[in-house]
Amino acid sequence: MISNWFYYCLSLLVATFTLSSCLNSDTDEIDYTVSRDAQITAFSMSSSEDTLKVLPTVKFSIDQVSSAPLVFNKDSLPYLFDVSTVNLKIATKGASGIKLYLINPGQPDSSYIWNQTDSVMIKKLKNIEIFAQDGKTSKTYTFKLNIHQVDPDTIFWQNVANDYIPQPSDQVTVSANNQFYTYHKSGTSIKLSTSLIDETLHWTDQPLLNGLPQNVVLKSIQNNDIENSERVWHSLDTENKVYESSNGIDWSLVETTYPVQAIFGKLPSFTKDAILTIIKDGASHKFATTKDFSSFDLHSDVPSGFPVKDFTSTIINKPDIYSAKYLIITGGINLDNRSNKSVWLLQDIDNKVTFTSKQQNFNVFGSTLFNYDNKVYLLTSEDNKNVFYTSTNYGVFWNKASNKQQLPSTYINRDYQSVHVDKENIVWILGGEKNTQTQMVEVWKGRINKLFLK
Repeated sequence: MISNWFYYCLSLLVATFTLSSCLNSDTDEIDYTVSRDAQITAFSMSSSEDTLKVLPTVKFSIDQVSSAPLVFNKDSLPYLFDVSTVNLKIATKGASGIKLYLINPGQPDSSYIWNQTDSVMIKKLKNIEIFAQDGKTSKTYTFKLNIHQVDPDTIFWQNVANDYIPQPSDQVTVSANNQFYTYHKSGTSIKLSTSLIDETLHWTDQPLLNGLPQNVVLKSIQNNDIENSERVWHSLDTENKVYESSNGIDWSLVETTYPVQAIFGKLPSFTKDAILTIIKDGASHKFATTKDFSSFDLHSDVPSGFPVKDFTSTIINKPDIYSAKYLIITGGINLDNRSNKSVWLLQDIDNKVTFTSKQQNFNVFGSTLFNYDNKVYLLTSEDNKNVFYTSTNYGVFWNKASNKQQLPSTYINRDYQSVHVDKENIVWILGGEKNTQTQMVEVWKGRINKLFLK
């Protein structure tokens, strides 16, 4: 640490030398120009207390706005990160000195000329003043070290809507075009209510729902993008007939060459994506892929135990990982009318549908799969409450999510919830069915803290 008196004496000496050097003599007319640039050009820090070496990876931004210069880190440091002293590296354009201003709670604030080697009490650092080469021009930056103040892995859940549709006998919610589409049965009628996905969730009944038969399987309704980013709606009825829509409201029967037992949605491919289905070919049930249900590419027989109704699925298609193209399926009932207990991973390799399965030691019946926070999440029922399991390797191995993410005690246990993740990283949970087969008419939402600003 260097005293302020020493710094000012040094600045005066530099200025005197500069003035004398700029005077012309009879034999030498050299003019020395002293910089008045007092900007910070780069900033970093490290600390011997930082055993995980977090600080060297932190990128600091330098806002040069003259009214409020600022040095800060855009990406907050981890929750509970704590060091008392750091080593600073401050790059300038030949500054003649750097002055640090510290906050001293309960005492007058202090300042000192920093020798650029002494460690700095980072929790007290408030301002950084840079003095240019001329010893007069200076620029003062506010310093802000952002640290997560709440646990980044916590999800806070909120009940945001109730009784938004009349009590149904069955329901499912699909998201498309930044809207929720809730299809629900009331007596013998099929109805549709929609809402924009926003804070208010204002639901509107759609009186002109056309073409969906009374025996439609609501859980089969889905919205897929296959070619040219156009999204098409599909559904099945109990007679294995397919219905199609371009808007989710107007539906028409599709003439298919085979009875369709199940529609699983898009199967990502290394060549061209297609919709994966199960069709009945004579006495056999086969996997088949199609783009429009007018023609099918038939594949292998459906393996024993594979679910054909009431299942849940999600798509893995990572453009930066060539082999990460999967359709994950679990839950549901198989052809023998038994509950599936495995998680199935399907791929299209060389135009062949391949699959692997792994039986789980937790319940998957009535569960819901979705992608979130670079993981696959499974919302399921366990010990008469709903819990989350997560997988970081595309559904092969699973771990129970931390209590910091689990639903609150006021959330009533249910199956077959509709789960959607919007563009703001909010997880929406809609509907569901209690053990007594009573339909829940609730909407809950939550967001993991670390994705709040991303």
